[in-house]
Amino acid sequence: MKIGKVLKFEVYGESHAPKIGMRLEGFPAGLKIDFDALKAFMERRAPGRDEFSTPRREPDEPQFIAGVKDGVTTGETIEAVIVNTNTRSGDYEKSIPRPGHADYPNWVKYGKIPAGGGSNSGRMTAPMCIAGALALQALAERGVSVSSKVLFTGDILAAKAEGDSVGGVIECEITGLPVGLGGSMFDGIDGAIAEAVFGIPGVKGIEFGNGFKAASLKGSENNDAFKIEDGKVVTETNRHGGVLGGMTSGMPLVFRVALKPTPSIYKSQKSVDLEKMEPAELTVRGRHDPCIALRARPVIEALAAFAAYDEILCEASPVEFRLFDPSEFKNIVVDSNVASLYPAIAEKAIFTIPSGEENKTVETVVKIWAAFAKAGLGRKDTVTAVGGGVTGDLVGFAAATWMRGIDWVNVPTTLLSMVDASYGGKTACDLECGKNMAGAFHPPRRVIVDVAFLKTLPPRRIADGKAEMIKHEIIGGRKKVDYSATPSADEIAGNLAVKIGIVKADPLEKIGERMKLNAGHTVAHAIEKATDYAVSHGEAVAIGCVEEARLAERMNLAAEGWADELAERFRAAGLPTELPEGLSFENLKPLMAGDKKREANSVVFALPCAWGDVRAVTIV
Repeated sequence: MKIGKVLKFEVYGESHAPKIGMRLEGFPAGLKIDFDALKAFMERRAPGRDEFSTPRREPDEPQFIAGVKDGVTTGETIEAVIVNTNTRSGDYEKSIPRPGHADYPNWVKYGKIPAGGGSNSGRMTAPMCIAGALALQALAERGVSVSSKVLFTGDILAAKAEGDSVGGVIECEITGLPVGLGGSMFDGIDGAIAEAVFGIPGVKGIEFGNGFKAASLKGSENNDAFKIEDGKVVTETNRHGGVLGGMTSGMPLVFRVALKPTPSIYKSQKSVDLEKMEPAELTVRGRHDPCIALRARPVIEALAAFAAYDEILCEASPVEFRLFDPSEFKNIVVDSNVASLYPAIAEKAIFTIPSGEENKTVETVVKIWAAFAKAGLGRKDTVTAVGGGVTGDLVGFAAATWMRGIDWVNVPTTLLSMVDASYGGKTACDLECGKNMAGAFHPPRRVIVDVAFLKTLPPRRIADGKAEMIKHEIIGGRKKVDYSATPSADEIAGNLAVKIGIVKADPLEKIGERMKLNAGHTVAHAIEKATDYAVSHGEAVAIGCVEEARLAERMNLAAEGWADELAERFRAAGLPTELPEGLSFENLKPLMAGDKKREANSVVFALPCAWGDVRAVTIV
């Protein structure tokens, strides 16, 4: 199972397997790993270091096998393993479950009791600390720190002398987080931390701030009064633990974790023999901690750091504005126009896609798959798309479906793809029945926007991109860019922020918010199909927005003159605003009825009704 939003983290292996490991997807490139700090952090969790832990001793030295080059993260999936060097599987009963452990559910579910607890063992927290150590180092660069302390344990040495165990409570604090990380309901940062922390074997409870104590207080006793301090809003107390409504408040984020006593104890316990189905007395052998809470401290810090860093990445722009160096990227698939203009990129390409919407077909996807096979791409590999929206759509779709999904990097080279197709995760190819009818949601791991590519674009292609930028202005509710020149990186980033905000709110187009991005597109796609794509996408979007604005006027959803105002804005950017000769709204209806946004026999429009007002309207 993977956890995370931008970061995707999973642990694999078993306690007594040859090795255990972790995979961490989505971790940004460029972190120079402090291996001394990593080793010191791993040492805090490692077994056999003092009288309070198990005598089993393991070096716990992670070996990075992917995602790190010369000590620096590459942006690809990070994978690291730890070799198990001191296992004693013979210490464990094969058919008598340990009380308090997961042995019995494992027997029922998998037909056996795994040695040492298998994937339910505390041993599996070692790879958690690898990912957490990286997140801690990344957070430190942002001024965020994570620390913990023991609030309570029983008498560990006394319990150990009796062959018993005790539990404990750990308090963890994260400082330096900005206000507003997280979200409401299921997007809360407290929920993300809880999900991660409950992955630690032995955790039985978590509370934030006053936690359960709040249930016995009055509101006046539990609320934190606000005040101004050094020009910032803070609270006089921190009973809320730094989280309000699932979002950080700017105060230290404080939570406590309860860990049960280690279930593997040396005292004789009643159990059953599952093979014989008869009562049995169990005396546990092997090597076990008398209190797991102590060694859980760095694991709790690790997973808290992972969750906090993941939330920070959710808030950050996923798009990098910088120069594109083909030597940094692998498995490049490039558009033929780009290949002819940039030989250095062409030389590194494993496949060149013929330019043009007419090549956005299943046949081209099959050729890309063949190139993947020839290059030997496996599930851990990453492909890089360099080109316009057609290239990104095709390569993203091929990546989504190759071996059930591999990572990809998008390098848009046209203004249109930079402001529209570069981000959002919609990948597709066209079918005879319509545009983008076969596709998948498969967001790129990275988006690299290099505005230097725009220098080689003809004016018509620049205008295409301006059409989508104006569409974003309609959605966002304000005009921001002077379209008399090629937009700058800052103007592109500001404009793209509209789409990024909408996609984050509705990534899979389930709640209707993302529908706004289709403003003008129902008519636009019909125009493209009717003209056999002689009218470019940007030109079609400009005409489509104006036509759909006129429809909004006819339906009394927009003020009179709104469509003319929009037309003026598009014309100022060098775009057409009238339907091509021979086409009308009426004769485009059959093609609109085949649009992928249709619902049964109805056509769904995202009608631009005013600046900042785009409405989903269904017409039979």
